[in-house]
Amino acid sequence: MRIEPVIDKTALVETVRREYGLHIERLTFVPVGWVAHCYIADCAGGERYFLKIGSDSGQIPTAASDLDFYLPLTWQLCSQRILPHIACPVKTRTGQFTVRFEKHLLILFDFIEGKTVGFGGLSDDILVKLARLVGILHKSTSQIKVEHPFYERFDIAFENDLVNSLDVLADMTSGDRNGKQELRTLLLPRKDEILGYLNRLKELQALARATGKEMVVCHTDLHGENLMMDDQGNLYILDWEGAMTAPPEHDLFFFAWDDSFWDLFLPNYEREFGPVSLDSNVFGFYYYRRNLEDLTAWIVRILYHNTDEEQDQADLRWVVEDCISGWPYLETTIRGIETKLAQRSG
Repeated sequence: MRIEPVIDKTALVETVRREYGLHIERLTFVPVGWVAHCYIADCAGGERYFLKIGSDSGQIPTAASDLDFYLPLTWQLCSQRILPHIACPVKTRTGQFTVRFEKHLLILFDFIEGKTVGFGGLSDDILVKLARLVGILHKSTSQIKVEHPFYERFDIAFENDLVNSLDVLADMTSGDRNGKQELRTLLLPRKDEILGYLNRLKELQALARATGKEMVVCHTDLHGENLMMDDQGNLYILDWEGAMTAPPEHDLFFFAWDDSFWDLFLPNYEREFGPVSLDSNVFGFYYYRRNLEDLTAWIVRILYHNTDEEQDQADLRWVVEDCISGWPYLETTIRGIETKLAQRSG
């Protein structure tokens, strides 16, 4: 989250001392992320940690996430040295991965000293490193033993939120907050178009479910804000909240729209994972679902959670840049992948 929450920091520091045995000397708010509030915790002895503070129920109920899966998963990836360069959770004195604080859940991570790659595009060097890391991750599936596995069901969990929110926009009045008014002006004329994309997603959902695809452990959110490079050139993968066992396409769809995926990423991925069978309809499902899921998340935030005009404006920009701007390319991307897969098999 970009806005610092109103919390009792003294009580927060005491909670960390009691549960982790750490003595925080300074807390620095970091305006990153979409759901959790984040801090750098500088502790006695020079130790640093990354602290996430999130709602125990989750602020936005659209994206799939399971604490009981992704925290033990990342712990095993680190402790088994399968992927040592990831955001690794720190256990409490009693061996837990989370701590309750007021109405929040605290999660503490080892601090990574590095620079976020960001949304400006990935260099060839980073693309090669990431491809190999993703191949290693997917290949590690049989090594991961988690008590509560979390599987892709090809659900459209946000459907009701999206449809109902569009109805709410239609019923808004001039007395509503400016951010809500702008959202209404932006989306209400596009309501039929949005519902058309939702119907197309349902078609792709049926096709994806019918494939019987191999399932592997996936990160599911491999964009540049979740990648970090340190001074030694190590590439770290951050923010594993959306991790699940899913078809390889769930990770690969972030890159398959570009020629560099076929020329650079995929060959390096297969060097680690081995030959992979890919399906354009599964890719299509993920392109449509991610777009509409993100759209729903921004709508829900503006309608039901935001209280700040600055946050409204930031979310409205994402509605345009992350969702609406992608609509003209959804079908052409699927067709392009079909062509590439045909060339690959030929």
